[in-house]
Order: sequence, then structure tokens, then C-alpha cells
Amino acid sequence: MNFQFSGLICLLMLLVACTKDKSSNVNQDRIYQDLELFYDSNTDKTTVIARFKFGGATGTFLELDSGATVKFNGEMLPFNNLLFGHSKEYAGRLNAGTFVYTNVDGKIFTNTLAAIDTIAFPASLDTVPKSAAYDLAWAGTALQPDETVGIFIGSWTWGQDALYLQDADGATNIVLGKAQLSTLPVGPSTFYMERTVSKKLIEKTTVGGVINTKYRAKNKVVQVID
Repeated sequence: MNFQFSGLICLLMLLVACTKDKSSNVNQDRIYQDLELFYDSNTDKTTVIARFKFGGATGTFLELDSGATVKFNGEMLPFNNLLFGHSKEYAGRLNAGTFVYTNVDGKIFTNTLAAIDTIAFPASLDTVPKSAAYDLAWAGTALQPDETVGIFIGSWTWGQDALYLQDADGATNIVLGKAQLSTLPVGPSTFYMERTVSKKLIEKTTVGGVINTKYRAKNKVVQVID
């Protein structure tokens, strides 16, 4: 199972479990902003998403209406029912930008993305043993405050996957622990890696919000050996 497949499962769960309301129906000071820029080097596309939720991070998703809008770099973001948010795709990599959200009362909230460095798997990564921990040093700069690197290993065998996270300031590597590696089947697995910088919003309502910049490295097929 890979990032895309697991993402589809999560999306299906959202479609079943989540409800949506109009932003004009709720207290404007209780709207939480979840803003994101995601670049995928596998597709060379950037996706920006602005999600609005009532009451907090786990609240009801909201679609802006009655004059409420959200723009990215001056462009209006339409609502996407599949993503439960206002979104737009761009060709190539964007690494900067500003979201401007205007609520139904005309109050404006402006938040600018933090830039993020690129990241890649090392060229030497071709085999990983399942019988011992593996120290994976990525190609890219050390982690800064508020940054995280995640590695997902998908084997396409249900239940035989692995997930690792690193968020230590100054880190340049992730140790892939034996406990998870040992569950992988021998043979090819696809490695996925993502770098994220996550910041709290500067301009927000009383329930706050978050703004994330994400960079997906090119996937790599690696042989898992005994």
C-alpha cells in the first residue's frame, strides 16, 4: 500500500464520516483555517488547498459562501468536493505564496507560506535489509524548527508497510527501525518521502489555524532483503 492508496482510503472515510456546511451558517469567529501548499516532484504539480472547519481542527468542513472568499496569490480558489476544501493546481513547483481569506462579514485574514527546501533519496539507496535497522541520510538540508520528514514504505501487501517520522531540529537522517522493517516482504518496495514545514497562523480567528508547505520527493523502488 502506498501514500496514494492510503490517501484514497482516508478520502473514502472522509466521504462517509464527514459532513459539510456553509460558512455563513456559523459563528465567523469560530472558523478554523487549514492552509496547505503541496508540491509532488513525481508529477511536477503544485496543489494549494484551503480548508475551513467550524470550531477547530476536527470540526465540520465548511464551504465559503455569501461573499466569503479565499484567494492564493490573488487567484480565487473554487471549492473541491473531493478535497473538502477550496483548491487549485499549478504546473511546476511553487515555493511561496499568500492566502487571503475574507469572511462573510468582510474581515480579511492574510497568511504567507514558509519556504521549504527540497529533499531526495540518496542515489546509493538500492537495498535495505529487513533483519537490522537502517540509517537513511537524505539528500538535502538539515531540518529547521517546525519541519518534519516522513518516510512511508509500501510493499503492496496488506499490513506489510512501514512509516517513519523525524522532527528533530538539525536532523539529516532517519533511522529505519528493525521492528517495522522486519514486517516487510522480501522483494521490491516503494519508498515515499515528504518534507513538511508547519506553522501556526498569524492572522486567525479565536480557534486558530495552521499553514503547511509540503515537498514530496521522487519515489524510489528499493529491494528489501533478508
